[in-house]
Order: sequence, then structure tokens, then C-alpha cells
Amino acid sequence: MTTKEKADLIKASLTMREILGMYGLARNSRHNRIPCPIHDGKDRNFSFTDFGFKCFVCGAEGGLVHFVELYRGLSFEAALEEINGHFHLWDDSLELETVESDTKHHKKDSAFRSRRAIAKLRHERRTADREKEKAEEIRMTLLEELWRLDANKIKYAPKSEDEPFHPLYVEACHKLEYQQYLVESIV
Repeated sequence: MTTKEKADLIKASLTMREILGMYGLARNSRHNRIPCPIHDGKDRNFSFTDFGFKCFVCGAEGGLVHFVELYRGLSFEAALEEINGHFHLWDDSLELETVESDTKHHKKDSAFRSRRAIAKLRHERRTADREKEKAEEIRMTLLEELWRLDANKIKYAPKSEDEPFHPLYVEACHKLEYQQYLVESIV
């Protein structure tokens, strides 16, 4: 298994909270913020998400493996092995030539494939969730713009025939139908 495959498996299988929990650091988190373990901060300046972290004091930021590198002072490969030592995501043991070891290896290999399949499903689910959130965000932005244009068309409509057109009324008249089309095509 290559280093990249190992790192990808870690990213797909674990969250930052699990990595922090490995060192007993996430217990007192509030709104995903804790004192920075990298520079031994006292205030909650270390923010983390499922996939990474950032300290707003020392400027350290990165992903799951990079946190272990910085926190423990390890190389990338050593950080991968430390994470694997705790979570057992893959097995690099040498294969013995006996039938018994082949059976054990097959079971371990099967467990590895199962863990990898679960990790892949988690990753796909997270990606799908992010795409749904992004689509919902776009939809809400389009709806808000539609509501703004509709409100401006009503609010700034001329009260009499002699009154000049307000620029926001003109904008609403020009863009309202197109905005309705965008909302209907997305929804």
C-alpha cells in the first residue's frame, strides 16, 4: 500500500475529532474549538472541522496527518504509522509461508477490504452531503435574489405617470423574469 493510499484511507475513515481524541484533546471542545495543542495555548484559538484544523495564534493549519506530524514532531510516514497503530486501518505485517498464516492473512485482508469499503462509503456520503449543501445554498441565494427583486418592483414602482423610474425598479423589471427562470430550473 502506497503512502498516498494510506493517507487517503485515513482521510476517508477518520475525523479530526477522532485524531484529537487519540491524544485526549477533544474532550473539552466547545464549538469545535480547543486550546492549541501545538503551541500549548491557553485560549480556544485552535479550531477544527471533520477534515482539518487551524490555530489563529500560531498559524498552524492542515489535515489529519499533518496535525499528528506537528503535534508529535514526526515525519509524514511516521505520522501515518502512528495513526494506523491506534486505529488499525491497514496491515503491513509480513506474510508467512504456512497455511495457517495464509488463512489469517486472508481474514486480515478481508477485514482490510471491509474497512476500506466502509471508508469509501463514508467518503462518498460526505461528498454527497457537501454537494447537497452546496446545491441548497445556491437555491437559497437564487430565492433571496428573487425576493429582493420582487420587493423592489413593488416598493419602488412609480406612484404616478409623471414620476421618474427609480433605478431599483428598473433593475427589478429587467431581471425578475430571468431570476424566476433560474429558480424554477434549479428547484
